[in-house]
Amino acid sequence: MLELKNHKYEGKNSEDVLNKALAELNASTNEVYYNVTEEQSGGLFKSKKFCVNVVLKEDVIEYIKSYLKEVTDLMGINVEFETQKRENYIKVNMISDNGAILIGKNGRTMMSLQDLLRQSIQSKLGVRINVILDSNDYREKQQKNIERLAIRLAKDVRKTKVEVKMDSMNSYERRLVHNALANFKGVTTISEGEEPNRFVVIKPTEE
Repeated sequence: MLELKNHKYEGKNSEDVLNKALAELNASTNEVYYNVTEEQSGGLFKSKKFCVNVVLKEDVIEYIKSYLKEVTDLMGINVEFETQKRENYIKVNMISDNGAILIGKNGRTMMSLQDLLRQSIQSKLGVRINVILDSNDYREKQQKNIERLAIRLAKDVRKTKVEVKMDSMNSYERRLVHNALANFKGVTTISEGEEPNRFVVIKPTEE
């Protein structure tokens, strides 16, 4: 597996240390992930210093693809990777003829792989990076299906004035429902139940 290059810098001023790191890496803040920690030195004359860990976003993407390739090779699945680099997250779409295996029931295999990947990156960098995995655009299709269902049910609730309990969903799917109906007049949504069986209830309100 490809090693993730983590560049470490130290100094008395966090801004100066970060600027030094960016200059040496010939990069802007939009091209890196970084975290700053403050350390207190011991001894008679106590002083503090700042430690900055910096990693290039391109290096993170290469690590992600290397990590996923190693896992999918062990699964015996041939996969191609499409990556999208955004300001707040990195999205990776895994293209494969065996997409159903990668996705798993209700997306559970894909979500587990996503969690493991995030933990691997955080353990190496000390920085939490939001990586979103998809396979054959499953997430995008699932999102549209959930939003369409939520709106259809909301129309029924508004018409009948009878609340509807949706099937259990993970936190991502529940958030899609809440967002889809946030400005839908005549209904409100709440989550109920205990994990992993939490679900969304669509309730009527006075318009």
